[in-house]
Amino acid sequence: MRQRNSLAVSVAIAAFLGLAGCTGSAGSAGTTLPAPQAVEVRISPASAAVDPAGTVTFAAQVTGTATTAVTWSVQEANGGSVDPNGIYTAPTAPGTYHVVAASNAVPASQAIAQVTVRSAPVVSPVGVTVAPSESTLDACLGVVLTATVTNAPGTGVGWSVQEAGGGTVVNGLYTAPSVPGTYHVVATSEVDGSARGTATVIVGPARVLSLAIAPGQAALAVDGAQTFAANVTTSCGTFAAQ
Repeated sequence: MRQRNSLAVSVAIAAFLGLAGCTGSAGSAGTTLPAPQAVEVRISPASAAVDPAGTVTFAAQVTGTATTAVTWSVQEANGGSVDPNGIYTAPTAPGTYHVVAASNAVPASQAIAQVTVRSAPVVSPVGVTVAPSESTLDACLGVVLTATVTNAPGTGVGWSVQEAGGGTVVNGLYTAPSVPGTYHVVATSEVDGSARGTATVIVGPARVLSLAIAPGQAALAVDGAQTFAANVTTSCGTFAAQ
């Protein structure tokens, strides 16, 4: 009787140990291993707009693998270039291009960003205008001219008179010559020497402003004589009358 009981205990213990061994084994039935995580690549920004020859910096994030490095490329031929750090340089031609980041661990895992290269901005030419555009002066008189510069970062101009002997101009203050004629005052942009504005000045004869006779009065004896002098003041100065 005792022999049978001992045998039954031994069988029970062996069964328990066998069951414990099955549940503890990683490859035994009833044990579920975690599914491998897929490698995924994300790129930011996902889209960008840039001027011709401009740059955009992209960043890539890789999950599902310990290897987080990526290889950068541009999908289109002549679509610009991207360096190993994700810095994209656009081509000069406008259009839509695509920057690709591919996982080094699983090259088939990729992310794509879209880049729009804008058309080159239209640059308006530098313009210079002078006001007043036309003036009429007496000889030797002056006029103040003002230059306006457009489409340029600087508004400074250089002043000059087109004709030799056509008067002088300093900081926009033009002084006519003593000789009548038609002259042209030029303002040239300091930013773009080809941009110029011109004002026309018509200069007339000197204007007589006053006539003075000296002495102003005289007392003479009969048959006496007196010498008089006359001075004429014009727009060009005071002169002895001839």
